[in-house]
Amino acid sequence: MGRPRVQSTAPSAQSTSAGRSPASTEKLGDVSRLLRARSFWVDGDSKAAQRVRTNLQLGPVQLDRESAAWISDGRLPDDKLGISLDDGAALLGPHSFGFLNNLDGIAPLAAPLGERPRVGRVALVVPRRDALPELAPLLCSRLLGVSWLISVGDGDPAEVLRFLQHDPATAGLLVALGKGVRPQSLLDALSGKPSVVLLPTVHRDLGLLRAVARRALSRVTASFEEWLAHGALLDAGFGPLPQGRSGARRGVSSQRRASVLVFGAGADLIQRELDALRLPGPIRVDADDEAAVDRALLRATEQSELLILCGDKEQLAELRPSRPALLLDPSERDRLRALLVAMLSLSASAAAHAPVVIRPIRERLETVLHELPPPLYVAGEMVKSEPLSDHDAKRLLHSYGVRVTRQAPVSTTTSALRVVAKLGTPVWVLPGLPPSEDVTKLATAEARDGVLCETQAEVKRQTSLLLGRYEYVLLREVSPRGPSLRVQLVRERGLGDVLRVEPLLAEADAEASLLPLFADDAEALARVWAAPGDADQVEALATLISQVAACIDEQKLQGELVIRVSDEPVVLHAALALRRER
Repeated sequence: MGRPRVQSTAPSAQSTSAGRSPASTEKLGDVSRLLRARSFWVDGDSKAAQRVRTNLQLGPVQLDRESAAWISDGRLPDDKLGISLDDGAALLGPHSFGFLNNLDGIAPLAAPLGERPRVGRVALVVPRRDALPELAPLLCSRLLGVSWLISVGDGDPAEVLRFLQHDPATAGLLVALGKGVRPQSLLDALSGKPSVVLLPTVHRDLGLLRAVARRALSRVTASFEEWLAHGALLDAGFGPLPQGRSGARRGVSSQRRASVLVFGAGADLIQRELDALRLPGPIRVDADDEAAVDRALLRATEQSELLILCGDKEQLAELRPSRPALLLDPSERDRLRALLVAMLSLSASAAAHAPVVIRPIRERLETVLHELPPPLYVAGEMVKSEPLSDHDAKRLLHSYGVRVTRQAPVSTTTSALRVVAKLGTPVWVLPGLPPSEDVTKLATAEARDGVLCETQAEVKRQTSLLLGRYEYVLLREVSPRGPSLRVQLVRERGLGDVLRVEPLLAEADAEASLLPLFADDAEALARVWAAPGDADQVEALATLISQVAACIDEQKLQGELVIRVSDEPVVLHAALALRRER
């Protein structure tokens, strides 16, 4: 059986940006000119437009009707760089609420801005205003340092993300996706700086968005609190473990990378949150004892990369620890929990972000390919897509190490008895169906006409009956119980071949992965569908998915198959076609 290996020379998201121009936003076109503008014109009398005027007047900008940068609640002139507060088309919009250039104090923002957030290293890219809580006050209350807050409304965030990839003041991105996001443009725009993606509540293809974000090395979450928690860690410079560091596998480094200190009351609440995640208890500090505070900070600084300080925020703000520190009130349990979960996810070991390499069993592969029917020709033209029988498809998959059902086609009752002697009973006696690219149709037909036989006599009788209707009969072993997954190869415009995985019968969102398959993609897919907490099943399913993807990719197959999830996952049905080339 071929086992997946990780290709060590695969490009990472950091290396893909190595060939870019120096950190500068000067040559990024209209989006850069808009975001770097020093004069604006606000057109309209809506409450949103009035709020933009108020916020602009708080900064070093001019309101000039001749400005190239317009903010409007109506239609924008064709020759202007625009922000649409309503449903018009613009560089930001429709339904943008503007942006905050926090470094220069410029805020063409249609949202409350009683005070500006702390200047920091993280940029936020978000959709329309009603998709999220009021961000500016929230950022202030969380003491989260930001460089930019940019609303793209219902538009595509790709150009704004490219601007931020070149912005020297931005070290990380918090990206909340909206209805205008396009997976095809998102892949390139996310690659580069560390980023965290907040998925929209509704989208036609959440699985593909997750796949694109993973390929760009972005963290993906559907939790708003976890999204902000990752932003706080980005602002503090707290990143994932370097490749090769083994502490996370031993479960040690994740406990040593951060220390939680409680100043004053609330230690019991914090203790319960830490216990739930099996983390060391907090360091309790008497907030009124200056010497004890100094000793606790010194000890925590020596043993940790990050400090989480819990207590009265006004008192904590006066401390000056030499390590990055995050300040929380002990009552903010949801925030603390999200922060700890985000921290652990950065500290956990993970599969490599590199293509898996599966070496087929060469002799077996050559035998299978040699025995396949020759190319078909119609009117002198070769048929480019030739469906394979379930049995031939499985033989091809098996040459890449894929575990498939043990089965054999038979055309006589005598040969059926020889096969059943090897497979044992009970055994499925199934109709020999013609090749198909619809695995659901294949599975339905087998379920309708197939018979589970307990004895050799039953096998002989059912084989004889089915041979009266079909050219051959298929004898197949009984597979273990478990959920069934439909795996389908589809071609996505702008992204190439994509592997989609979804339950065969239950209603659930499909997961996806770009091809060639990466090791972390295979692990992510397996974790969704394997039994919770079953690491062995995750590994086995990830291996099987990797082998399937390698066979499909290298042999230019199309179609779909069914995987039965169990301790030893197995391909149950295969409806594949060979894409022949001249």
